[in-house]
Amino acid sequence: MTGTLIARRVLMAVPTLFGVTLLVFAMAHAGGDPAVAIAGEKAPRATLERIREEYGFNRPVLVQYGSWLGGVARGDLGRSYKTRVPVAEELRQAVPATVELATAALLIAAICGIGLGILASLRPGSLLDLAVMTVSLVGVSVPVFFLGMVLLVAFQGRLPGGGMLPLDVEFEPSRTGMVLIDALLAGKPGIAAEHLRHLLLPACALATIPMAVIARLTRASMLETLTSDYIRTARAKGLPSRTVVLKHALRNALVPIVTTLGLQYGTLLGGAVLTESVFAWPGVGQYLVRAISEQNFVGIQGAILVIAATFVAVNLAVDLLYTRIDPRIAHA
Repeated sequence: MTGTLIARRVLMAVPTLFGVTLLVFAMAHAGGDPAVAIAGEKAPRATLERIREEYGFNRPVLVQYGSWLGGVARGDLGRSYKTRVPVAEELRQAVPATVELATAALLIAAICGIGLGILASLRPGSLLDLAVMTVSLVGVSVPVFFLGMVLLVAFQGRLPGGGMLPLDVEFEPSRTGMVLIDALLAGKPGIAAEHLRHLLLPACALATIPMAVIARLTRASMLETLTSDYIRTARAKGLPSRTVVLKHALRNALVPIVTTLGLQYGTLLGGAVLTESVFAWPGVGQYLVRAISEQNFVGIQGAILVIAATFVAVNLAVDLLYTRIDPRIAHA
């Protein structure tokens, strides 16, 4: 049954990705003539015609889409108009930085959000519960770029405000592309520690919204679970409160939380566009902002496609994780 479930989920992801490619292509080409973006508005007509011929902009739109989609299937996202470097190669350097930032933010959001939600659920209506709900409401309401600037001002001089490493530190991540992991694998804990200092502020800024969402959801899910008959039975058996809460109640309350974690990872990838710009983090978000400012349509297509594909892959993984948390889903 598990194999059938995996096959069904994978097959469902295929039309989703196809729809994403169609939407990405349409959005990227809705901004005007790519030939003008490459050569400039004052370029001679002959130059514009040559560029249209070279890049195939004079072909029907569906033909252009089919050609691009075929390249995507082969792992070829096209060549940047500005740098003449393959977009896949540029994104290969940017993706690990975004994954590292989003993963760190998700860990912070999950640990703090679930912890705060549990504490609030154990004392509903108390001052602690009110404080957690107030912090959650503020966290959802404050824009991530504004929070990032507030953190930069608040921790100015105490924590680095930009980049992944100090300018005088030379280290090229070569295994995973993630500085933290590669530094530890290379036996350079000093570089890993310095990178963590650079990672802390952008990860905290990015984690605020998902942490608030997770805290509120955990509280609601735990309150519902703690009133269940089997929880009352466990308490009547004399089980320690910690065992009842963490082993019995939390496990059953985790199902909607795991769903939210997967969805929030997609939110983190979207929020990374603003966060990376504020903290000069060299990831996909900063690459996308630069591609938009340069009207680099191929770069825009590649960056959005990578973000969307990652979101689909994460949600696919969450769907499969369901069967481990709640085996009933595998037999549904």
